[in-house]
Amino acid sequence: MIVFRGSWSNFTDVRDSVVTVGLFDGLHLGHRAIIEHVVTAARAQSLRSVLLTFDAHPRDVLKQGSAPVPLLTTLEEKLALLGDSGLDLTLVIHFDHGLSRMSAGDFVQIVLKGRIGMRKIVVGFNHGFGKHRSGDRETLIAMSRSLGFSVDVVNPACIGETIISSSGVREMIAEGEVERAAEALGRNYSVCGVVVHGFGRGQRLGWPTANLGLIGQGKLSPRDGIYAGLAKVKGEAYPAAISIGYNPTFTEAKHSVEAHLIEFDGDIYDEEVELEFVARIRNERKFGSEDELSAQISDDVKSAVEILESRGLLSPRREA
Repeated sequence: MIVFRGSWSNFTDVRDSVVTVGLFDGLHLGHRAIIEHVVTAARAQSLRSVLLTFDAHPRDVLKQGSAPVPLLTTLEEKLALLGDSGLDLTLVIHFDHGLSRMSAGDFVQIVLKGRIGMRKIVVGFNHGFGKHRSGDRETLIAMSRSLGFSVDVVNPACIGETIISSSGVREMIAEGEVERAAEALGRNYSVCGVVVHGFGRGQRLGWPTANLGLIGQGKLSPRDGIYAGLAKVKGEAYPAAISIGYNPTFTEAKHSVEAHLIEFDGDIYDEEVELEFVARIRNERKFGSEDELSAQISDDVKSAVEILESRGLLSPRREA
């Protein structure tokens, strides 16, 4: 897959293409269905498969001063996930106020047809684009007749009767519903960060933890609490009990993301670690003493082992 980054006006490789457009935050199962349709249709007609996405969430550009939209995937994560999609080309277009003011008609005619050579566009059932999201699938169908392209609309992916959407997955993550989020994403939700020095309390309690510094820029962190998960370090995955929150047993009101790597003994300071969330164990709470906290951590680790064993992510022969 070739990746182009920059302004749409700097892209000049006009070639007959099957195209899809969107932020694709999270690359959930609904997004995957659209991308698979693009790749299949392009191969069937010997055309180029193209995904056009943006380097910023449009709402963050249009509503400067407001809290940024928390992301399910950073741009680099999104590109990594797209790497095995079969796409020929991903365009990461710089989204600014100039692009936001472009009408739906101009975006189709100038960018999609004029710069990319769109012969077919594949969109979701609720696709919106152009200034004030004034364009939709009906706009595309109407324009297709005069501009000579076709439109394929992909039905939504669902969990039960619930339509999968990026906003819906964000709500799941924010509520700590990581198992439901995994169903919608087709993979466990994860965050990445570099291991930094903490207060050393975990080591003192007998449960050393890897403390992550800043997680990926703009990335949504799951709801505070304790989780069973996996910690990926240098290409290896280790079972882990993950804690997110303010450590209320102690006085320092500092939010942290940290993980006890089960059956791991090594120095990983300054290493990047990816934490995958498999299941939520409990809410964060305050304990009366360090001994009580240590006993609870022991229970949490046992719970994490049981959960990971039940998912086939940890051999039953291992012990915490």
